Amino acid sequence: MKKRKMTALLLAVAMVAGVITGCGKGATQGTETNGTQTNGKGEEAPLKYTLSMSNGLNEYIMQSTDINQDKWLKDFDARYNVDVDINLLDHKRFVEEMQMMFASGKIPDVVKCYENYTHPGMCNAVENGVFQSLDEYLVDAEEKYPNLMRTIPKEIWDYNKYEGKIYGIPVVYLSETARRATYIRKDLLDKAGLEVPKNLDETVAVLKAFKDMGLEYPYAGREKWSYTDIFFGAFGVNPTTWNLNENNELVPDIIRPQMKEALTFLHMLNEEGLMDPESLTTTSSDWLNKIYSGKVGMFDHNATQIASFNSSLRQNVPDGEFVLIQSPEGPYGDKGAYKYAPVLESIYFNKNFKYVDRFLKLLDEMCTDEAQDYLSYGIEGENWTKKADGSIEYTYPDSVLGEDETRFRKFLGFIKDDAYDVRLTPYLPGGEELMSWMQNVGPMEGTDNINPGNLESLLTHPELDPKTCDLFYEMSAKIFYGQEPVDTFDKFVEEYKSRGGDQVIKEATEKYEAGNVFYCR
Repeated sequence: MKKRKMTALLLAVAMVAGVITGCGKGATQGTETNGTQTNGKGEEAPLKYTLSMSNGLNEYIMQSTDINQDKWLKDFDARYNVDVDINLLDHKRFVEEMQMMFASGKIPDVVKCYENYTHPGMCNAVENGVFQSLDEYLVDAEEKYPNLMRTIPKEIWDYNKYEGKIYGIPVVYLSETARRATYIRKDLLDKAGLEVPKNLDETVAVLKAFKDMGLEYPYAGREKWSYTDIFFGAFGVNPTTWNLNENNELVPDIIRPQMKEALTFLHMLNEEGLMDPESLTTTSSDWLNKIYSGKVGMFDHNATQIASFNSSLRQNVPDGEFVLIQSPEGPYGDKGAYKYAPVLESIYFNKNFKYVDRFLKLLDEMCTDEAQDYLSYGIEGENWTKKADGSIEYTYPDSVLGEDETRFRKFLGFIKDDAYDVRLTPYLPGGEELMSWMQNVGPMEGTDNINPGNLESLLTHPELDPKTCDLFYEMSAKIFYGQEPVDTFDKFVEEYKSRGGDQVIKEATEKYEAGNVFYCR
């Protein structure tokens, strides 16, 4: 059934490629003179465009009754001579809403999606000609858009290439792809008189000390092995990623021998009472509540959230404190979570959108210091001031809503290095510690991986996709809870290959050998 639905959807997208229309006011309004929108006086008219994007579960956006009447959007429009009409998509139903958009044939001028063109929400739209290649606009780009080209590294642009051409601008990217960090309760470490653990043995000793102190969950993860990366990473694997095996084949980590060792270790943590037994089923909100209420001693999450975690913890444990530490090193020297893809969000231009060059000039302006100051701090004189020595006087928002208002303003400027915000981080509580981790610890850890992109064989065998492989989750859960011996892993590998996994590995390896894969390193 899944295969038929996907095939029908891809067919629909292919048909849409021939009949797509721009939706909203941006696609058709404005008089065009030599490729430039002008008003009745021959002056350059506002750059009109329609834009679809996820609401990102941003509280400021979700509380707005009409985001197109927002004060920051209007200020942005006036300041940069643009007229944007935003169509918000629900983050929780993002893929489904993108599919509906493509099926309707009403494609906005600019479409913002996660990752690159291989994201499920893109529905093979680039491959089917829905969006235009940017190569002709990027000729002499260093001269035409110097700030944009200087800001986004070349290897980031390369991640958005399809058949040698660039589709989509990597607007939200990572200059440092090891962004997930190990959090630990420093106040508990101090009470136990222990040093920060550096390897698995020392980590187990700390977790046992936390347990002896009465902590309910020395370590806690989330449903389907989410945010349990550091102990998989200590063995150089992750349930969602791919790497080369000893035969130089590109295989999912879920069938590599190192995965068996990682599951053996995680089973031990559960058996010793060192890991939340609900880790494989607990929801995001329940997991966060356990952390905020002081019941968890160690976990992993994006390093940039350190201030938020400490703020929430101290509402329940006034002297509690999380710090970011080096992830525990495994038996082969591996440590840290898997490395992210370097592109987190991209924007694509409807093949009928005529003002790509002008839009690129807008993005170039968004990379200037003046624009970045506005997008980060707001309006000078109202939200921040510049001192005589050039330093900025600014107060970071003290509420989630305030933080999300800032994030929305930054959405408007598109371009963002999401490793950490060099402008705002110094104003965060604990900002200096975060910057220290990002500069000195993060780059020294993390598991490289190789993404084969979309595979035809996974359309035939979607149950073998490591990101959604229930066969793996069922097997690994039984090992974690001690319901099956660890050697059950070997039977799983045999079954994975016999069900079609051999075809999946063959296709992935051929793409790797042809150089048609994406490196996360």
